[in-house]
Amino acid sequence: MNTNADNAENFKHVTTATLRTIAGDPEIEVHYSPGEAPIGRPPDSKKIRLPTPDTKLNAENIRLLRGCADVQALTLAHHDAALHKRHRPADPKAGKLFDALEQARCESLGANAMNGIRANLNAVLEERCKRAGYDDAQAAENIPLEDAAHILARLALTNEPTPPSAKKLAALMNKQFGALDFSALKGVLNDQSAFAEHAKALILGLNMPVHSDERGSDTPENDESRAEPDKTLQPDETTSEDQEQTGETADGPTESDTADGGEDDTLGTHVDEDLLDNADGQAESIGHNSAGRESIHGPAGLYHVYTDAFDEEIDAKDLADPHELARLRKMLDKQLTTHQTIITKLANRLQRKLMARQSRSWDFDLDEGILNAARLASVIANPSVPLSFKQEKETNFRDTVVTLLIDNSGSMRGRPIALAAMSTDIIARTLERCGVRVEILGFTTRAWKGGKSRELWMEQGRPANPGRLNDIRHIIYKAADAPMRRTRKNIGLMLKEGILKENIDGEALVWAYNRLAARKEDRKILLVISDGAPVDDSTLSVNPNNILEADLRHVIHWIEKNAAVELAAIGIGHDVTRYYKKAITIADADELAGALIHQLEDVFEER
Repeated sequence: MNTNADNAENFKHVTTATLRTIAGDPEIEVHYSPGEAPIGRPPDSKKIRLPTPDTKLNAENIRLLRGCADVQALTLAHHDAALHKRHRPADPKAGKLFDALEQARCESLGANAMNGIRANLNAVLEERCKRAGYDDAQAAENIPLEDAAHILARLALTNEPTPPSAKKLAALMNKQFGALDFSALKGVLNDQSAFAEHAKALILGLNMPVHSDERGSDTPENDESRAEPDKTLQPDETTSEDQEQTGETADGPTESDTADGGEDDTLGTHVDEDLLDNADGQAESIGHNSAGRESIHGPAGLYHVYTDAFDEEIDAKDLADPHELARLRKMLDKQLTTHQTIITKLANRLQRKLMARQSRSWDFDLDEGILNAARLASVIANPSVPLSFKQEKETNFRDTVVTLLIDNSGSMRGRPIALAAMSTDIIARTLERCGVRVEILGFTTRAWKGGKSRELWMEQGRPANPGRLNDIRHIIYKAADAPMRRTRKNIGLMLKEGILKENIDGEALVWAYNRLAARKEDRKILLVISDGAPVDDSTLSVNPNNILEADLRHVIHWIEKNAAVELAAIGIGHDVTRYYKKAITIADADELAGALIHQLEDVFEER
């Protein structure tokens, strides 16, 4: 009888029952996942996910898992999502701060009511700070403002002393927050509506807009929008970051609704067919110049770029100083401790399959190479016999390069991008051991709402249908010829706050394709990891609303028609099979490692 396993199962039953009791809902679904980090993630819905308890339960593991359950139960018990949405500031940064303060309110209510919950929540807070590297924080700009607000507000609302792992954070961020008094929120803890108003007053003290009315804002950009509503972003339109936070737009369907066959997709159908009809006659390869871009993006005029003067192709190491890269890598390594066992097992399975496909063969009786030990006896017996050498023949399997192109849009923030970073890190090392070169690329934009491209367009009189109207940023995390040992720190950059913005998938695919097409390897594989359709508010607000999606479809079709590069994709919570012929969709980021390995196995099995 496995006593440890029985104890873990009993503990899960007790924890589940306690969570349902605190939340006041006996119907809540609770799932235990080995990929869940014990950092107290608030629930996305009534489907709760908790870390799987270790079979060797100890006091620390018990407290951490109970703390994670308490965070979710208290949120379900004390949080009114509809009321929160009505009060939530439309500004993305202010909205995140508002969310963090509301989460601190829910947790503080439980901590102030029960000492056991207080101890559990403190254990989770300590673990969260350690995993994020806040115990070694050196600069305030490296700490997300919303994380600091949540931690400092929680401490103030519960009268808790600052834990050791948060002392550096507190010292740095107290200067950042200035004279803000989080303890002023204590008197309205039990009234979510009153708390929301007080929270917005604090946020306003940081000079952030706090208008929650979807039809009004006092930002300069929205003033321009009101002046010319047919040309610029409307006051009642939210940015893609707003959509990520609230799950919907002000007037229409969500991104996922559109992706699943809503009105936007219907509007784009006839354009897509026209584009596909023209695809077969395109050139077999494309370059980096505008002519190459036009050929793969379809006939002139269907997709165009207002200006590429502000676009950026940049190495990951140039987007953060060495100290911050080391901190982010440390953060990623801490998260890997939770997921590494599962991902490594899957990666080893992939390696066994790939190595089994490498049929070794040798050329013998050569004048140079590796000494043939089997002939040494003959040489010793008869010294006049010359030494014999051998060389291993190159196999087609080894002459392969794989590019992992990762969506770095804002909707990937949190668990999806962390798991993407961890999975690609381990799988890149696995493929490297098998003799397969791996390139890791990311795509996003340099700014929200258009950046310098939009500013130039406005200065030049806002001409109609300007085409792509944002500054794209293409990030090289690892070049194909660079070994992982030299680039491993770069992968942590995906966790940097502020890197993830908007996504223009079509041009990212062209960029990745061009890099692969220029390689000398016999076989070239491009694997895309994304969680949504292309979204760039600046472009979509002043062009036909299907411009980005239609372009993505055309680019995919063009690449799939050409044998130079094999294309496959993984969609996270988004059906990418409607774009890519060779694709799978996973419901949750936890499945990413398995899906990534499955796709690579399938691609390699085809030859």
